[in-house]
Amino acid sequence: MAFSLRLTFVRAVSSTASLFRAEVDDEVVLHLLLDRGADSVRPADEDGRPVGARRLDLRDGTFHSVNADDDFVLLASHLAAQWCKQGSTPREIRKYFG
Repeated sequence: MAFSLRLTFVRAVSSTASLFRAEVDDEVVLHLLLDRGADSVRPADEDGRPVGARRLDLRDGTFHSVNADDDFVLLASHLAAQWCKQGSTPREIRKYFG
């Protein structure tokens, strides 16, 4: 089954943290906080406040969570990969899996 994902930069939350809207098949599934100061990607609310204990460590790519759901793992991985590849905060990431 084909599906798509899109991560869109929403705004800077601080000098080191950026908020992203994460969509799967054109439906918002969560918001992510890319925090370079904390070296992590975490789920967040629409205001950019971290939610829960799930996180992806940007230094070693390790997921820290008791129950990291598939959407979080997939979306956080793509965001982290593009950030590492570009060396800067991406404005938009689109992927299509078919």
